[in-house]
Amino acid sequence: MSYSQYVNKEIETQSAHRKDNAIPVEFEKRNEFFIDAKSRKYDQQYFSMYQYRYNRLHQRALSNAMKKWGDGTRKVDGQAIVKQEKILDIEGGKLCWVIGTVFVDAKYKLNILNDVEKGTDDVLPLEPVSYLDNNEQPIVMLEDESGRAILHNEEFLQNNLLVTGCIVGVLGIEIQAGIFEIMDVVYPECAPQKPLKDSARSGKIAIVSGLNIGLEGHYDLKLELLKQYLIGELGGDEDKQFNSNISQLIIAGDSVEPLQTIDEEEDLKNYITTNNYGSKNISKYNNESLTQLDQFISELITSMSITVMPGDHDPAEICLPQQPLHKSLFKSNQSVLGSERLSRLTNPTWLDVNGLRMLGTSGQNVNDVKKYVARQSDSDSMKIIRASMKWQNFVPTAPDTLYCYPFDNCDPFVLDSELPHVYFVGNQDKFETDVYKCPDSGAQVRLISVPQFGSTGEVVILDLSTLETEVVMIEI
Repeated sequence: MSYSQYVNKEIETQSAHRKDNAIPVEFEKRNEFFIDAKSRKYDQQYFSMYQYRYNRLHQRALSNAMKKWGDGTRKVDGQAIVKQEKILDIEGGKLCWVIGTVFVDAKYKLNILNDVEKGTDDVLPLEPVSYLDNNEQPIVMLEDESGRAILHNEEFLQNNLLVTGCIVGVLGIEIQAGIFEIMDVVYPECAPQKPLKDSARSGKIAIVSGLNIGLEGHYDLKLELLKQYLIGELGGDEDKQFNSNISQLIIAGDSVEPLQTIDEEEDLKNYITTNNYGSKNISKYNNESLTQLDQFISELITSMSITVMPGDHDPAEICLPQQPLHKSLFKSNQSVLGSERLSRLTNPTWLDVNGLRMLGTSGQNVNDVKKYVARQSDSDSMKIIRASMKWQNFVPTAPDTLYCYPFDNCDPFVLDSELPHVYFVGNQDKFETDVYKCPDSGAQVRLISVPQFGSTGEVVILDLSTLETEVVMIEI
C-alpha cells in the first residue's frame, strides 16, 4: 500500500483524496516566539520592551496623524489644529494632537507594588474576572516621558477601545489641568503584507481550541465524533468529499482540563514560594487527560498533519510567549515529533501554508483585554480582535496585566515587519469571523474567533483558496 493510499484509507469515495498542506518545519518567522531554554534571562526590567514598542509604533502613528490633522494647516470650527511634541506642552483651551502610550487604571488590576507592601509578592495571585467594579468606566490616560493626561469623553471611549500599551495619536482640547477632552484618535500605519498567490493554495484547515479533555464521559464521546468527522468516517459521500479537503488540524490551546478540586485557600498555600527557584511542585493535571490527548492525536496523525499550541489550561509556563508543550506528553507520537506531521509550536505562533501567513494565539491576549471592558458581552471578542489590528499590537496589556517574558530591547507582539493574512484567536465564547481592511494600505486580514470545543462542540474550517470560513458543530 502506498503512502497516499494509507493516508486516504478512511475515505471511501473514489473522488475524495485528502490534500496534503503540512506546515513546513522551517520558514521565516517560524521561531519568532521561541526562546532557547539556555539563553533565558529573567533579571532584566521591562523598560526596554516598552521603549522598543514606543519607538517602533510612534513614527507610524505620527505619519497617520500628520495626514489626518496636519500641523497648523487644518481647522475645526475656525481653530487651527496644532501638533504638540509632548503631553507636558499641551496648553489649556487650544485644539491640538499628541502621540503617546495609553495607560488604563481600574480598581481590580493586579499591582505588584501592593503585593510587595503586603509581603505577598511570592504568591501567585488569583486572577480577577474583571478589573472593573460594577461596570464602572476605567480611567484612561495618555502618557509619554513628560507626563500623563486623563482622557475624557465617555461616549467616545466606549466606541473606541483603548487599553494599556496601545500607541496612538489623540486629538482634543485640555479642558482643565491634566484633563484632555478627546475628539478623535489615529492608530499606527499597518505593517507591510506579503502578496498572496492564489494558484498555490488549495484545501482546508481545521482550527479547534478548548478541547478541555478531562474525566467526564461526554468529552470522550465528543472527541470520538470529532475524530471520526475529521478522518471521514461520519456522513455520506458529500461530507467525506468535504472532509478530504481538510489537510491540517490546528489545536489552539486549552487541550486538557486542569483539576478543579483544590479550593482557593489551598491553592494559594500551594503557590507560596519555598525556595529561590519557584513554587511547590504540585501537579494540577490528571495523567489520564494527558494520555487521552496523546491518543487523540495518534489516531488522527495518519490522516492529516497536526499543529499543537499550548494554552492557559495546559501544562506550560504562565508567561507569554508560551513555549511548545514538552515532547514527553506525546509518547505515542515520538516517531513523527519534529516533522511536518506533528508540530509543537509556541503561543502565539506564526504559520505558513504555501505562502499564506497566519498568526494565531490561544486567547489569553483577548481574554485579558475583556477584563478592561465594561458591560462585557459575547461580541467583545471580535471587537478586541479587530482592535488588535488597529493597534498593530496584539498583546498590548503585556506585561502590565498579562505575564510575559522580559524581552531585552524587543517586543515580538508588535506587528512590525509583517501583517498576517489570517489572524485567529482560540478559546472564545463563540465563533465569529470578519475581515479587517487597513485604512492606509488597503491590506486585508481575515479575523477568526475560535470557540471552545469543550463547551460549544464547534470546530472552524478555513478554506485556503478563498479564506472563507465555516463552523461545524459536533453534538451529542
